[in-house]
Amino acid sequence: MSVYSITSLSLTGKQKINPISLTGKSLYSNLSSSTPYNIKIKRIIFDRFITPILSKNWKILRENVFQINEIIKRLDKYYQNTNDETMIVYKYMLTIIKTSIDLNEELDDLENKIFQNDTDVAKMIVKVPRIRLRPELELYNLIIGKPDKNAYNKKIVDYISSLLKKEYITYNELSDKLKEL
Repeated sequence: MSVYSITSLSLTGKQKINPISLTGKSLYSNLSSSTPYNIKIKRIIFDRFITPILSKNWKILRENVFQINEIIKRLDKYYQNTNDETMIVYKYMLTIIKTSIDLNEELDDLENKIFQNDTDVAKMIVKVPRIRLRPELELYNLIIGKPDKNAYNKKIVDYISSLLKKEYITYNELSDKLKEL
């Protein structure tokens, strides 16, 4: 049995080889994961969870948290039927989101307990985002320790910067290389 191919041009101007099959499906159709269900679930996750997290809108997240377990069940079922790996990624994303919502609620409860004092006339609490240092300085502090008066060794900082340019370098690899110095 031989398979015949037809070469065609796509709208991008690139040539594609489309083998002819009796099923009517392309042999390369598994390369795209943009099924209608993928698009729908991605839209739901982004609209109900990712966008509110990015805008720090915890009210919307609390209103939608009840849906997470049901969405995870649907993702598991869809993954079992299709073996689409993106469903696992969405599942882990939702688990992380649920954990962050729970942690935020615990923090709010703790703040209410700490700052609840009926004798105060007025109280103002301002939450500010944590200020992060450049990645090389954060790693310097973690591995070597924070220097006195923030006097970082420039050679070590530059070395860390050069190591960070390696693709997919891990913390342990960075730590080992810095300890060799």
